[in-house]
Amino acid sequence: MASFSTRKSEVWREEIEENLIKEFTNNFTGTGTTAFPGLVKFQPSGQVLARIYTTEYQKKIFEFPVRLDDVWICTFPKCGTTWTKDMVWCIMNDVNTELAKKIDLERRVPFLEGSKAISEEKYKMYINSCLREESDTRVYTSSMELTESKSSPRVIKSHMSIDMLPYEIGEKQPKIIHVIRNPRDTCVSLFYHWKLVAGYTGSWDAFFNAFVNDVCGYYTPALQHYLGYWRIRDRKNVLLLMFEDMKKDLTAVIRKTSNFLGKSLSEEQLIKLTDHLSFKSMKKNATVNNEDGGTFIRKGEIGDWKNHFSKQQIAIMDQWEKDNLEGTGLEFVYDM
Repeated sequence: MASFSTRKSEVWREEIEENLIKEFTNNFTGTGTTAFPGLVKFQPSGQVLARIYTTEYQKKIFEFPVRLDDVWICTFPKCGTTWTKDMVWCIMNDVNTELAKKIDLERRVPFLEGSKAISEEKYKMYINSCLREESDTRVYTSSMELTESKSSPRVIKSHMSIDMLPYEIGEKQPKIIHVIRNPRDTCVSLFYHWKLVAGYTGSWDAFFNAFVNDVCGYYTPALQHYLGYWRIRDRKNVLLLMFEDMKKDLTAVIRKTSNFLGKSLSEEQLIKLTDHLSFKSMKKNATVNNEDGGTFIRKGEIGDWKNHFSKQQIAIMDQWEKDNLEGTGLEFVYDM
């Protein structure tokens, strides 16, 4: 059972079985922000990461200094991370949506391991070309450098599984926000994400097979990622949100999140932030919806999986979910 890393934690890399991954990894052009470098599996977490991600880099992640007043947004990809980042940053900054529209979200809420999620060179080019405050003239060489440089209270993003986070997360217990999305829509969204950021040209069927085999790109396996945070959901420093709840009643989720963060928002601020975070507004906001000239936010729908899954794939997904989730109490909303 996954838990926070400790100073005795060790990691090692393993190759992924060729028969599980070949159909997926052989279909990338390498265009977009992410030059696909191949995949490896880190143990004992089982998390799949880019081949450029080394055990030495993970040790730096483990040793990254955490502050008591940090807010960590820890999610599996394509589960509402961007939405949550903008919401939390605005709550922590007096709902200053005007400033939010002037500074790129990646500068406001740094991606801790971002340098190894795309490549160090591409990250440097990207982060130093982002919209920023005029007074911010510093050139950053890595995602960890940017994260460490932020003034407190920091809002930090990471896609790492719970047992791959910095040691001091477990020791200092800063606030953690985790978002879960039903895995069927996550699978579809991730399929289009890989087409955008790395030029995936393979079939939907090949991608689906890689997803349920827990090897369809960085940070898989998805359900084990969810469960690591699900099991600590009752801790006072942890807030677990559901993507589908954000779609159903965004204002209620904003209120719940602001209470968790110890911030009292007026009704006027709630209305203002709800409008700022509406899907229509976010699609138009270049500081949150821009990825190498493409649009990072696609549909954000609940139930889009029905337009992609065959009857056989539904049966496979049903069994995959049952095998991984039985007895955990974690359930999903698949349609609304």
